[in-house]
Amino acid sequence: RRLYATDASHYQIVPLGVVVPKTVDDLTATVQIASELNVPITARGGGTSLTGQSIGPGIVIDCSKYLNRIGELDAVGGTVTVQPGVVLDHLNRHLAGRGWMFGPDVATANRATLGGMIGNNSAGSHSVVYGQTVDHVRSLTTILGDGTSATFGPLTERECERKRELRTREGAAYRAAHAVVREHGDEIEKRFPKIVRKVSGYNLSGIRQRPHSLVPLVVGSEGTLAVIAEAELSLVPRPKFRGLLVPHFATLQSALDAVGACLELGPSAVEMMDQMLIDLAREQLALRRTMAAIHGRPAALLMAEFTGDSSAEVEDKIAKLARRLDGIAGMTACVTAIEPALRDPLWNLRSAAVPLLGGMPGDRKPVTFVEDCAVDPKRMPEFAARFREVLHRHGTDGAFYGHASVGCLHIRPVLNIHDPADLATMRKITEAVTDLVLEFEGSLSGEHGDGLTRSEWNRKMFGPTIYEAFRTVKRAFDPENVLNPNKIVDGPAMEANLRQPPGQPLPEPPAVFDYATHGGYFRSVELCNGAGVCRKTQSGAMCPSYRATKDERDTPRGRANALRFLSNSEFGTRNSESKSGFHSAIRNPQSAFAEQRWTRDVMDLCLSCKACKAECPSNVDIAKLKAEFTEAYYSTRKRPLGHLLLKYVDVLSPMAARMAGLANWTARRKFARRMIEALA
Repeated sequence: RRLYATDASHYQIVPLGVVVPKTVDDLTATVQIASELNVPITARGGGTSLTGQSIGPGIVIDCSKYLNRIGELDAVGGTVTVQPGVVLDHLNRHLAGRGWMFGPDVATANRATLGGMIGNNSAGSHSVVYGQTVDHVRSLTTILGDGTSATFGPLTERECERKRELRTREGAAYRAAHAVVREHGDEIEKRFPKIVRKVSGYNLSGIRQRPHSLVPLVVGSEGTLAVIAEAELSLVPRPKFRGLLVPHFATLQSALDAVGACLELGPSAVEMMDQMLIDLAREQLALRRTMAAIHGRPAALLMAEFTGDSSAEVEDKIAKLARRLDGIAGMTACVTAIEPALRDPLWNLRSAAVPLLGGMPGDRKPVTFVEDCAVDPKRMPEFAARFREVLHRHGTDGAFYGHASVGCLHIRPVLNIHDPADLATMRKITEAVTDLVLEFEGSLSGEHGDGLTRSEWNRKMFGPTIYEAFRTVKRAFDPENVLNPNKIVDGPAMEANLRQPPGQPLPEPPAVFDYATHGGYFRSVELCNGAGVCRKTQSGAMCPSYRATKDERDTPRGRANALRFLSNSEFGTRNSESKSGFHSAIRNPQSAFAEQRWTRDVMDLCLSCKACKAECPSNVDIAKLKAEFTEAYYSTRKRPLGHLLLKYVDVLSPMAARMAGLANWTARRKFARRMIEALA
């Protein structure tokens, strides 16, 4: 329960329980039982939500371990069916040999599940070409809040009419959705922004465009309308050749001004990174070699990607853009990356943005709350300048990065959310930014969704009429309010449910190791922001035990969460559990750790291989933290025989070497091995 209490956001809600279904029947039974008992349900994918969509007070359903079957590919029509736990990179790897791929490509592709992408209506770097997830979902097999099944897909007008006549939960959903669109058509036209990237609220404008399908409504509903059991997806042809041009700029504004010139040549993506991210990347072990390709210390980078049917075509487009940008004020250098050995690491650099920012030393970090605004790309330079004025007016600045091609910049103000004063500043900044977004006719969220962060602002962003229409849709689909409640409508205050209550001193126990680099032991644990890079199962070495078990408890993220819970004495106050924390545990280990053995169990399969320190963009060193924990745990306990054998390995090994024949003969006997394992 503790390990599923957080995601990649700064929120924490300990659930009543966790279900890891093995079959769709398990998933259905879970929803039925929860519905009968009126227990909330939160469907969860990779737990990479930045706004708290994947945490809740009831039952958290994790589909990622077992419900990850990829169905048969229709190579002619370009469609495939998937279960909700399929990871995006796994799907694209499965499709690669057939020349297809799924268009939307989120930065978390190596651990994001298709169920989570559908719930969030994800987009990614190539949305200028491929749009959003909703543009690639043909049909959805779902479980509604009462446990009944419903399939949403394209219908004829007559079929749609029959659906509205049903006296079931599904029929009520169709009636309500079409009623609000019919009654509030003018207001929908007025209040919904006319841009590609918009995922706030319920997608009523999408139903107007596809009037005989509720797919646009369910996609992006953050699990508040239905639980996804299976999806039929439309695929796109895989590009044959790719290449990058990476212009460097002396100022952020000059980089933003150059986006228009990049778009003239029809790129497949234009991404941006600012100096804060660039500097953090230079300090990251796994990225230092990649950063050697970056010239000097630019204030911002653009990454313009081009695709084509031939290498010559891609090279020609890149050369034309290089000539077009040559001489533009503020450009300091330009790197061409066509060979995969240079191109792919540079492209992956942008994907590391979230954990890089989370790994910034100290209590002041780039915080997620207004990081997902989207406006018309033509107005983006002016919008970004006005946004920065807001930050400066409130005594801070922010990290600027994201999808410049579609006007969706991830701007994260630097604040200390442990400080009540900075929490108050967070709300003031949000008030000002929402005004700014409305002025620019944009969206408060371009891809990260509402969750616990932005749901409370939907009334302001859409007006009372549309907000009540959202409520009508929610009540029709889920009258008992069991499906991921308090998301999109009737959300809590954005400051509620924080991981660490503001104003509370951060726990700082006496420690064996030196944690001065990150400001102490607890801050070293907090380097893990929950982005979940450790859940990847392709490339690299992180994390061997998770790759074997696929259990959240065996991820470095899970281990960091366990240590954070143990360290935070406030956890006991908020959740009616033991107040014994890691800091008191070190002073009085016998009493404190009697009920904290679960932490030892979570740490047990950590191999101390340090792949997390090398590959996590936040450089979370779980091996070091595990050693600290183990030392404290056994400070008043008798160590197991295995620990002593390892401690004296320098004495025992020469002795065993003198009896090599006997030792090897014994080691080859299963019975003897089992006895030794049981003993040691």
